[in-house]
Amino acid sequence: MKQREYAATGKLLKIYLRNNKVITLLLILLPFLFAYAAAASNMAVLQTPEQLSTYIAENQGNALLGTIAANTIAGVTVWRIRLSTAIITSILSIVLIINNTRVDEEQGRLELLRAGAVGPKAPLTAALVKVFGANLLGGVAMAAGFAAAGFPAPGSLVAGLATALCGCCFAGMAAIAAQVAPNARLARGLSFGAVAFFLVWQVLANAAGNEKLLLWTPLGWCAYARPYAGENFLLFAFAVPAIALLTAMAYVLSGRRDMGGSYMRERSGRVHGRKSFKSPLALAWRLQRGMLFLWVAAYAVMGLIIASLMPSINKMLEGTAFLPGLSAALGGAGNAFLAILAYILTQVLAAYGIMAVLRIREEESMTRAELVLAGATTRTRYVAGHLLIAFTGSAAAIALFGYCIGDFTSCIARLPAVWLIASVTAFLYGIAPRAAAPVSWGLLGASLLLEFLWEIKAIGNHVFALSPFSWVYPGVVVSFPPIFTMLLVSAVLVGLSLVCFSHRDIVAE
Repeated sequence: MKQREYAATGKLLKIYLRNNKVITLLLILLPFLFAYAAAASNMAVLQTPEQLSTYIAENQGNALLGTIAANTIAGVTVWRIRLSTAIITSILSIVLIINNTRVDEEQGRLELLRAGAVGPKAPLTAALVKVFGANLLGGVAMAAGFAAAGFPAPGSLVAGLATALCGCCFAGMAAIAAQVAPNARLARGLSFGAVAFFLVWQVLANAAGNEKLLLWTPLGWCAYARPYAGENFLLFAFAVPAIALLTAMAYVLSGRRDMGGSYMRERSGRVHGRKSFKSPLALAWRLQRGMLFLWVAAYAVMGLIIASLMPSINKMLEGTAFLPGLSAALGGAGNAFLAILAYILTQVLAAYGIMAVLRIREEESMTRAELVLAGATTRTRYVAGHLLIAFTGSAAAIALFGYCIGDFTSCIARLPAVWLIASVTAFLYGIAPRAAAPVSWGLLGASLLLEFLWEIKAIGNHVFALSPFSWVYPGVVVSFPPIFTMLLVSAVLVGLSLVCFSHRDIVAE
């Protein structure tokens, strides 16, 4: 009986390996490229013991990246890339899991497969095998990148496997979200929210200087493993059972629901609509309000938590060498800590902007938009309602966070970068709806990649300037010209999206 539950898993795995090939290859190859590029860059820049000591002194105790555990080139290199690599591999793992589970289920492909000789647990098993395997290969590739640069093999392997386990952990969380959420959009939101939560946990653990807290965030596992600094193999005794538990929970939840069902059921609407429910904006609000409230509430709660902890954080950072350049520019280590955290949450908020805009594409692909546009509603008003909520929702989230931490002006000044990414998504939806989702997420990933390459000095300032986040980077004086330029480009792209959508056909899946 159990064998029948996994029937055709191998065949499904072959099908899944053909899908999303680019994302799967990135999950395997990017860790190697990051490791080797960072190692080569550091060895080229930090050529003398004095340069290495100065670099460590200037960066030791970073609230985002943590402590440099080993005073060597290898220790500095793994310190510099471990968080960036973990975040990128986690995001790619989430996308792959959701695409091969909840998205296939929404679009009816999974139901067609299950109509044949396919076991009920085969789709989830094939998706997890694919993503777990890609993460482990990526971890081995990362270790090979460090080893190719001449770093010790044991530390390289520990760093690679710890990063791979982080990706596997978030894949397990995404598998649970795919069972709990009623649609792929909310499943992604829950999964990305988990990444944001554990990122904030990581920052707080680093600021507190408590290494034990890093064990409870997958993004801190590589730091907890201490590669090149007396490897801590205790991590694997904790991480592997944690991933196994998440996987088991996903299987249990999957086995107790019907095809197309979920544990977070969407609430049925009223038999008769309210008097106010008579415009495209009202419809957009009805569709988007759940996700908007979730994101705004999350940012407000994070702001309140950080504000309550700031006296303790200021006390912990007092007298430390926490980013001395940024601390001097912003008037203290506490202000530097807030600037870094606000910048990170600005980047995370860009994901909300993309998801809110892509909700229009979801309605179109499910043919619901066509029913609305068959009436007296114009295409411009229909799309404008969703875009208005996407832009105002992101503004409300970052504004509340800034108000709670007492840094409202600085947080609002970063908002145009989020709007620019959302407007690019809107433009892509207007001109090429099928490409809107992959290209938008790809551009966000490319922006994060440019920042990473810039920070390891693999690219210069002019290349990093292609990313909208470069203009709101901590320590950069945000002036009127770049803000006005980003707002102007956003307005132009939104206008073009409305024009293009008005003149193209409705495109369903």
